Amino acid sequence: MNEGIQLFLIMLIFLEIFEFMWQRGDNFQEYVANLFYFYKKNLILFFLLHPTVYFVIFAQLTFSNYSFFATALTLVKVFDLSFKITLLDKIYNKKELGAFAPLLKLNYPISRLLKASGVIIYPCLFLAGYMFS
Repeated sequence: MNEGIQLFLIMLIFLEIFEFMWQRGDNFQEYVANLFYFYKKNLILFFLLHPTVYFVIFAQLTFSNYSFFATALTLVKVFDLSFKITLLDKIYNKKELGAFAPLLKLNYPISRLLKASGVIIYPCLFLAGYMFS
């Protein structure tokens, strides 16, 4: 494996751990409230607290890798960020809970393994994108 790809993989893992650490909450309601705290404080800060989105785009452009897995990783990260913004907008600004009403009202618990799954899934997808290209 290329040393540059190894370095980018290690950096991605550390950035994923950073995102895992600040996105805390024992249940769905606390998780969304924590996200909204930063969203309400400053939208630019909210975007900056998701460095992996920019990192995977930078990696894709740096290595000129437009394989299926590399592109899928970029799209998933962009979709994740846009989904969070849409969710926060629906819940707090428009007061529409929609399909998320049961999760918020029942105070649905979120396991640490589920929250940490990004630390495992995204680096594996990154590795697949750069190993099989």
